[in-house]
Amino acid sequence: MLRSIIVLITLLFSASTLAESVLYVCERPAWDGKTGCGPNNTYSTHTFLVDTDDFDDEKPIYVYQGGKGCDVSKKSKFRHHYAVTPENFVFKYARAPRAPRDKLWATFTLDRESMTATLSHTDHASELTCRVEKVD
Repeated sequence: MLRSIIVLITLLFSASTLAESVLYVCERPAWDGKTGCGPNNTYSTHTFLVDTDDFDDEKPIYVYQGGKGCDVSKKSKFRHHYAVTPENFVFKYARAPRAPRDKLWATFTLDRESMTATLSHTDHASELTCRVEKVD
């Protein structure tokens, strides 16, 4: 019995270590009258942590972290569902964390080929440049 439990735990651990996490980092440039940071004059940074094994799930989940500035590592993390198509990812996040689903939610549509994203709730600097970072 003990051996069965050890084998089961080993299998679960092995399966989780095979999953590949990918971090999509999107930077929104500063626009007229706004001050940016870093070499890209970034006004805000948004990150979307996804697990590639979840792409085929009915409701895949990602971890969102973002806000003004270049370093968002100390910002709060939130988990939300996203949609996957062959062309893009559609990430929705709450601009106010406790907002109802239909109010104060923004949508990032990330083109998987060009690695650009559009942000739904703004006219200023609504196109973001994105990159992929592998996560251990």
